Amino acid sequence: VVQNGLEILTYLADRMGHDFKPYISTIIQPTIDRLGDSKDATREKAQLVLLKIMEKGCMSPQNLLDRLRPAFNHKNAKLREEALILLTTTLNEHGADEMALSGVIPSIVKLLSDPSEKVRETALNTLADIYRHVGERLRVDLQRKHNVPQAKMLLLIEKFDQLKAAGDLLPLAMSSDGE
Repeated sequence: VVQNGLEILTYLADRMGHDFKPYISTIIQPTIDRLGDSKDATREKAQLVLLKIMEKGCMSPQNLLDRLRPAFNHKNAKLREEALILLTTTLNEHGADEMALSGVIPSIVKLLSDPSEKVRETALNTLADIYRHVGERLRVDLQRKHNVPQAKMLLLIEKFDQLKAAGDLLPLAMSSDGE
């Protein structure tokens, strides 16, 4: 039933386009909550609804990020993990200039020490993806402003260096290196 409902919402958002905007406030939180569902298919369909809403211009990536913030501290580990995955997907589709990422960095850093190994791993990968988009600014911010555990910081630095050496940084990240 939930999966069918999510499919219908995706279809409606697609068909209605911008006219779907008035309904977003009603469906957004329950849809985000479905990201923590025990079934993979339900989580995927919830993510599709949210991505379709952004694709159709009904909600900006920043608005979604603002709505996702509580999910990073949710008691459900699956929801925390899926929120990170959705953030990464949104970042890759819309770019870092569409969102104020500095507001969620503290939450992601906190998730590096999460009780769930999958959440910790996803948080590490999310920070690596953010680094691909923003470059050295993230490394500097993590070292100066955020209390990243030493072992985690070493892992992050290693991952950042690998990305840089492989030439995986995006143009925006490369241009910010000199700032």
